[in-house]
Amino acid sequence: PVPTGPIVERVAGAVLAIVLVIFMLIQREELRNRLIRVSGYGRLTITTKAMEEAGQKISHYLLAQLLINSGFGLAMGVILFFLDVPYALLWGFLATMLRFIPYVGPWAAALLPTALSLAYFPGWMTSLIIVGSFLAIELIINFFLEPRLYGESAGVSEIAVLVMAAFWTWLWGPVGLVLATPLTVCLVVFAKYVPEMAFVTVLLSDAPALETYVNFYQRMLANDQDEGEEIVEEYLQTHSITELCDDVFIPALSRGKSDRRRDQLSEKDQKSVHDNTRAILEDLDDRQAAAKKSPEKKTESVEPAAPPPDQVFQIFAFPADGEADEIALLALAKLLDSRRYPIDVASPNMLAAEVVALIEEKQPRLVCIGAITPGGLVQARYLCKRIRARCADVKILVGRWNFSGSLEYAQASLTSVCADRVV
Repeated sequence: PVPTGPIVERVAGAVLAIVLVIFMLIQREELRNRLIRVSGYGRLTITTKAMEEAGQKISHYLLAQLLINSGFGLAMGVILFFLDVPYALLWGFLATMLRFIPYVGPWAAALLPTALSLAYFPGWMTSLIIVGSFLAIELIINFFLEPRLYGESAGVSEIAVLVMAAFWTWLWGPVGLVLATPLTVCLVVFAKYVPEMAFVTVLLSDAPALETYVNFYQRMLANDQDEGEEIVEEYLQTHSITELCDDVFIPALSRGKSDRRRDQLSEKDQKSVHDNTRAILEDLDDRQAAAKKSPEKKTESVEPAAPPPDQVFQIFAFPADGEADEIALLALAKLLDSRRYPIDVASPNMLAAEVVALIEEKQPRLVCIGAITPGGLVQARYLCKRIRARCADVKILVGRWNFSGSLEYAQASLTSVCADRVV
């Protein structure tokens, strides 16, 4: 005899879940108010925002899913109708309904009419057409329609959906599989607003796991220049080179200085970060030059005439506190027109007396002192004093990059020793 206990248990669980969902939808306002009361009036704003965001994400996701599944069922129904498959409209309707079940539903929707065609039609041609049509429609949906309609509606990574689908299926059976994505979206949204559950957002959401500059710094630390170049190229697809320097290179170099100060980074590892970043910066310059000389632009590009000598703005740049500041100044040099604003970047090993002597000899129109935080302030102040004491007319610009403190304090501490501008 076939044991009926497990079957009855699963059916009872499914019926209980369906009834529970129906009553929760009917009493949604009451449940919302009780949830707000449980969370406390002190968290009224956070609770309201979380529930509003969860509702919007789930509504957008379900609407997009309804449109896609309806289109899938309609297409399958029309194809089956023209193939003279019995009950074509019924199979199309079932295809719409079954596709709401993730992963399993679409295959079941294709399996049923395919099995019927094998029994109803002679030969394999009709069955192969049905399978081929199903695969073609699924590919169109998965690669074109779903990315456009879903977008960031769910806010959950694909791996998280798979893992949570297995969890909810284990907990609630087939109904849990159907409700897996909405339930996971609710969990991710509420975790976003509860600091104690921040790890859930990190593990399940589709947001990048690491900020771009942290990812770049980690690859430089691992001496993986190839992946570092991939990160830079991907970032440049949607951002400018200036934003690349501001948001990736400078924060990564600053993170290296900070780790070195806390003895979390060895001198060898710091050198690896600097060398790899410098190499990527030089390759970036080479790629720009190659793009300007590409065959497509060869007939259109015209080499600009050299500016008159009186319009050439000579700049001398001096790193205040080590190689990281030197790399930042090299990045600055790449952002400016080298024909009109030539920059000579000094070695970080030069002494202050050598710097002053070089300025007196070359007489530049501007001296730029680069100092990435943390550190560099004392050295920048000392350089400003020495330069101003011997070169009264030269303009001094101090770059305090990746600085997050009081800008007024930084400006006052450096302008008091005769810096003309602090940025």
